[in-house]
Amino acid sequence: MIYSERVSVTLDFNRTPTEFTGDDVDQFTELISLNKPYEKLIIEVPTIESSTVQVHTQWDDSISTVPSPLHEQGSVDSTTILWATTAGTGGYTIVCDAGLVQHFRLRCGTDQTADRVFYVRGARS
Repeated sequence: MIYSERVSVTLDFNRTPTEFTGDDVDQFTELISLNKPYEKLIIEVPTIESSTVQVHTQWDDSISTVPSPLHEQGSVDSTTILWATTAGTGGYTIVCDAGLVQHFRLRCGTDQTADRVFYVRGARS
């Protein structure tokens, strides 16, 4: 496996102004741009207010681009499923199969009331 540098990314709960249409500044991190596309993301989730964590991808590194929620193929039929962790209060590391993602944001499913710093690494074969 080849790994990217471990990068920190902040969910700045009082970030203003919004960066893209539909931005909820209390739920999204700043934009993460890895130096190359990666198949997997290793996400260190800090202590958070009880919430799911999702990956939202985008095709470029513009902060005004509306990110798309990452989906994964369902195991039973051809439907897709939103990739999200189970709701919790953080303090864990999770690996996400992300296809070939380079630009993305993390999203907490509920508003956070303080800044949260996540750490992310990309991995590819």
